[in-house]
Amino acid sequence: ETRTSLRFFLVDFCALIAMEELQHFSHECALTLQEIVADNICSICYKDKPVQFACKPCNFHLCKSCSDLPPKVSHEFHSEHPLEFCLGQHERQPGYVVCSGCGDMSSGSFYECKECEIYLDLSCALLKYLVTGWNVKEMLHYSHSHMLRRSRPGPDARGSCTLCELPLSPSAICYGCVHCYSFFHERCLDLPTEIQHPVHPRHPLRRLDFTQTCGDGKYCNSCQLHIDGVPFGCLECSFDLHLRCADSLLRGLVHKSHQHMLFYVPNDASRVLTKKGPCQICMVANVSSTDFYYQCVQCDVNFHFECLEIPESVVKKSCHIHPLVCKIRFLVRSDSMEYCGVCETMINSRHHAYSCQECDFFCHIECILRKERP
Repeated sequence: ETRTSLRFFLVDFCALIAMEELQHFSHECALTLQEIVADNICSICYKDKPVQFACKPCNFHLCKSCSDLPPKVSHEFHSEHPLEFCLGQHERQPGYVVCSGCGDMSSGSFYECKECEIYLDLSCALLKYLVTGWNVKEMLHYSHSHMLRRSRPGPDARGSCTLCELPLSPSAICYGCVHCYSFFHERCLDLPTEIQHPVHPRHPLRRLDFTQTCGDGKYCNSCQLHIDGVPFGCLECSFDLHLRCADSLLRGLVHKSHQHMLFYVPNDASRVLTKKGPCQICMVANVSSTDFYYQCVQCDVNFHFECLEIPESVVKKSCHIHPLVCKIRFLVRSDSMEYCGVCETMINSRHHAYSCQECDFFCHIECILRKERP
């Protein structure tokens, strides 16, 4: 009876040890059962889930759902070969993969067929059926040193498009770099590589390639802010513009006070773009650096914003159902952006614009008043 009791005790003790330890294929050390801690990140899915097992010396954590993952899966999406688990590692190169199922770019764990270069992120790998695969394409672009792959930024989207510098949407169709986690909106890749711009009529402005944009020394000659992406530039004159600034300087206002298009100049504009001279309406000797004004590039003359008597409010049923009020858009957060409801391009946070006081609608002054004629 003593031997029988001892045998049952040993069986129960071994079972208890087995419950408290897990030898998981994703990690070389045995993982120990943990008290549920809510503020840890799972080392496989990178999600903020309660951790069930951990290797404290290696700082490796495992949530319950990932502890049940198989080392290999057979999937109808790629029935020729089994897909093997690959642990996401930040030091791996390239550090990201594009899921062959949904197109999301991820640095997390995935299943792969090395022979066929098929990758499925955890979400797609665990689906029984995938309706259709991602249309994988690759291309080289003058603005980047690595091959770009058609992809989506995915749920962890951060940063902005390298060309237009606008925020990335998780579902936006882009071309991305699996080495740098850089993205380019698909539509931005079709932008012209050369433009003739009225603010720099001496030479055309060209899109600079990655060899010409290295370093920290590129600043926009319009807004004076650093250019993180690829500018339109003139190397001969060291003249550079953000895409968004080049675009806003092309959006002219047709006004009864003058026969040509007038271009908005904010009070923080670089003096490279501004021309000294009196306002053509009030004839004050020189517009100052604190003034907002419009400029005719062809005639090299200025008009105070206030002197043009831009309507403080308008009703434009073809654009928006509610009345619109003109005001300077000083956005509270520096990374916050608004888009014009007419032309669907960005509104500079320090420019005058029309906004709706009843709903979240904004638009450029030039887009609303474009039909006015002298």
